Amino acid sequence: MEEEVWRKKEEDLGQREEERQRNLAYCLKVDRVAAPQQQHWKNWVKTFLLPLTPPDEKINLIDLPPLTKRQHV
Repeated sequence: MEEEVWRKKEEDLGQREEERQRNLAYCLKVDRVAAPQQQHWKNWVKTFLLPLTPPDEKINLIDLPPLTKRQHV
C-alpha cells in the first residue's frame, strides 16, 4: 500500500516537472518572438508619433547597448 502511494507521488512529481519544462519552453519561444515586435513598435512610435512634450535629449530610434572602450573611435 505504501509503495503505491510513494510511486503515485513520484509520478505526480514527474508530471509536474514535465509540465514546468513545457511552460518554460513556451515562455522562451514567446519571448523570442515578442521582443523584436515590441522593439519594432517602440521604434515606430518614436518615429511617427509626436511626443506630448518636446524631448530634452536627442531621440535614439534604435536602442543599442552602449559602446565598449574598444568600439569607441
